Amino acid sequence: MKEKITPCLWFNGQARDAAAMYCAAFKSSKITSQSPFVTGIEVAGQHLTLLDGGPMYKPNASISFYVGCETVEEFDQAWNALIKGGTIVSKPEKTQWSEKYGWVTDAFAVSWQLGIQQKRDIRQKITPYLMFTGDQYGHAAAAIRHYEEVFRTASTEGVVRYGPDDAPEKDGLIRHAEIQLMDQKFMVSEVVSADVPFSEGVSLTVHCENQEEVDYYWNKLTEGGKESMCGWLKDRFGVSWQIIPTILTKLMSDPKKAGKAAQAFMSMRKLDIEQIVQASIA
Repeated sequence: MKEKITPCLWFNGQARDAAAMYCAAFKSSKITSQSPFVTGIEVAGQHLTLLDGGPMYKPNASISFYVGCETVEEFDQAWNALIKGGTIVSKPEKTQWSEKYGWVTDAFAVSWQLGIQQKRDIRQKITPYLMFTGDQYGHAAAAIRHYEEVFRTASTEGVVRYGPDDAPEKDGLIRHAEIQLMDQKFMVSEVVSADVPFSEGVSLTVHCENQEEVDYYWNKLTEGGKESMCGWLKDRFGVSWQIIPTILTKLMSDPKKAGKAAQAFMSMRKLDIEQIVQASIA
């Protein structure tokens, strides 16, 4: 896996059905792994984790996914697959920034924004889109600064702010911004008309090569945030992250070690690689 950060979508027994839908929607997509609780898919070289975690959480529009399509045919293929059992948020139409743009919430509550772009402009097929609303409205700029400080390779580009011609409460806030974290693109906006809090329904996983990285990202992202279990946390803006060592994937794919490894990390907040490894071979 080349990405340092990958999205994780929370389902209630629907992960395999969702994976089949997404593979039908997007060209160059495939299922890469399946277990009773986790299904991995790859779309145009990007990885998403679909987690069957139960009824506690579900995705919402606080983090949607923007998909850059090269042609009308590609757009229509994705739209027609995602709309089955779903809801139209914004019907497909021509906009100032795209020949065709639409927003749909699929049958599994995952939000997708589709737009047609020139091939040369599509550096990343699927881009997580963070929408700051409700209590987090007005905090997008602070969040961008924080993430730039946390991730060692980060930059901001394409910032568009609301101006004086917009509502007074919007003036100076972020209409749209693109940021690069560890060579991956994320989009950010602030929307006053919505109140959709960030939740565990869509989280972002940071893949760590060693304990030093686990400690670093855990400590940085929990500053002002909240620790949870099994490597999960919420940052100061309410965004959910998982800080996961890469060796855990290898351990969990080994039938002889998976159960012991899981028993060990299920009792942890921040994951301890040495303790998990030792437990898996005990």
